This record gives sequence, structure tokens and C-alpha cells, in this order.
Amino acid sequence: MALQVPKDGLEQKLQKLSQSQQSIESVSSFCIFYHKDARGVVSVWDQQFYKAPTDRKIALLYLANHILQEGRKKSTGFQEEFFKVLPGCITHMAKGGDEKTKRVITRLVNVWEERRVFGTRHIKSFKDVLGVSASSIEPKPSAAAAATGTAAATTAAVSKLGPVGDALSAALTKAADAAAKGQDFTNSWSQGLLTSGSLADVTACHSKLSSYSTALQEEVAARQAAVAALNAELARQSAELSRAQSQLSTVSAQKAQLDQRLVLLTTQMSSAMATLGQMFQQNGGTAAAAAGPAAAGVYNSSAAGGGLAAGGVGQLASSPEAPDLELELEDDFPDYSAAVSQPPPTLQPVQQQQQQQQAPMVPHDLQT
Repeated sequence: MALQVPKDGLEQKLQKLSQSQQSIESVSSFCIFYHKDARGVVSVWDQQFYKAPTDRKIALLYLANHILQEGRKKSTGFQEEFFKVLPGCITHMAKGGDEKTKRVITRLVNVWEERRVFGTRHIKSFKDVLGVSASSIEPKPSAAAAATGTAAATTAAVSKLGPVGDALSAALTKAADAAAKGQDFTNSWSQGLLTSGSLADVTACHSKLSSYSTALQEEVAARQAAVAALNAELARQSAELSRAQSQLSTVSAQKAQLDQRLVLLTTQMSSAMATLGQMFQQNGGTAAAAAGPAAAGVYNSSAAGGGLAAGGVGQLASSPEAPDLELELEDDFPDYSAAVSQPPPTLQPVQQQQQQQQAPMVPHDLQT
């Protein structure tokens, strides 16, 4: 005999229910524990729903959503039982609720459709109760549409990868086809087909399920081929990686040697330049020291020559040819005549000494 839910205990929990996640998860776990008595759980839930205020009604709808999604892992009993009472609850909320309440219900219906909590016929009945079209609910793209769009976008990207790209493209195409077949089957499937489905409905659903199964088999084969191609490419890339690493090691060693050689040459060049600079400085100082005495000797020689030249010119001035000689000297040495006419101060004592030596000696007693 199936374990039955304690109704009094469940009623107390539902009366204290709030919209917090902790409260909803706690009561949901309690209800799912009695999943074999899904009818008794839903019956108590339905009674409490019409007695509750609006805020708790919304909390009860959130609780139903949590039980539906988590409870289907145990059995399908909650889907069957809640489907019997939810249309009336949704109608009650839609007629007497405000816009916020209607948005909550619409969002829940979207979740049930997207996550396939209920089949297509059930979702359609909820939408009919709400009095809205499918476009106004704005469902998210289906899994098949998303898979098809992803496959189309990815196929263009992998088409340039050669054999691996071809294998991946084929796998993605088969996966998109299987997703579409799966969506088609899901739209026609409902738990009620196993208990009260007509021959036509069961036959149509069986045909779609067969197509879905075939598409899945083709997807599996295509993905196996893609895996094999990827493994082969992986082995090739591993070999290329080892080769590149070996070459990088060799090149790094060569670069290190060249770096050392470059540092050595740079150091030697800097040392050579410094040595040359010191040599130029030393040679320049020695040349200047040697040039001093030499310049003084040249100057003294010139001075002596100037004195002799002055005497010679004086003697030549008394001869008739003196003007010609003086003219030639002025032409060849423009500054020489000035030097003769104005001898430097150092030459005057020399001339006086020469005149004194040339003058006759006069006895002292005769000078008077």
C-alpha cells in the first residue's frame, strides 16, 4: 500500500507557505516525498489554493512549479494530477488578478513550455485559458531552433579545417537534425498517450519517435567519426608540437651564444675607443710642449736676422741701388719694411752694442 500524505500536516505547511525560496523548497521536498500519493497532495493543494489570499496563491503556484519540475524525476503522477486542477486555478487568477499576477502566470507557462513540463496540448490549453496567443507569451527559442542556428554558424567556421572540419560539420548537421526530430516528437508526446491515447495519436507519436531514434543513431555515428578525426589530428599536432619545441630549444641555445658574443664585442669596442681617446690626448700634449721651444728659436732667429737686415739695409740705402732693393722687399714682404723701420724693443740694445764696438777708442786724456 502506497504511503499517503498526512493531510493535516500538509495543510499547516501550505498555510504558512511564503514566496521565499527556502519556504518553497522545504514544502516541495515534503510533497515529493509522498510522490506515490500525488493525487492526495494535489487535492490538498487545490483546496488551500482557493482559500488563500492573492500573495499566497502566487506562492502556491511557485510551489506547484517546483513540485512539477523536481517531482517528475520520481514519477509522472504530479503532471497528471496538477493538469487536472491548474486550468481552473489559472482561470481564477486571470479573471480576478491584476497585471502583475497575469505576468506571473504567463511566466510560469513559459517555463513549463520551455522545460517541457507539459506537452504541447497542455500548454495550448493554458494559453487558451489565459486568452493570449503564443506570440504574446514570447517563448524562448526552442532547443531545436537553437541547435540548428548553432550548427549553421559553427559549420561555416569549421569548414576551413580540412578533414577534421568536414567531420565536425557532418556531426553538427546530424545533431541539428536529431534535435529537430526530438522537438517534433516532444510536441506530440504526452503522458496521457500511455493510458488514454487514441490509435491515431499513438501511431503518429510512434512514427515521430522512430524518426527521432534514427536521427540519434546517425548523430552518434557522425560524432564517432568526428572523434576519430580529432584524435588523428591531435596525434599529428602532438608530433608537430614536439618538433617545434625541439627547434625552439636549439634556437634558444644559439641565441644565447650570439648574445654572449655580442656583449664581448661591444665591450672590446668600448675599450678600444677609450684607449684611442687617451692616446690622442697624450699626443696632443707632447706636440704642444715640443712646439714651444721651437717657436721661441724661430722667433730669436728672426729677430737676429732682422737686426742684420736693418744694418744691411742701412748700408744699402747709401748706394744707388738701395731704392730698388727696398721696393723688392716691400713687394715680397709687405710687413718687412715696417719691422725694419720700427725694430722691436729687444733689438735696440744689440744695435747700440754694435755701434759702441765699431767706434774708435779715444784716450781719456784726449777727450777734453
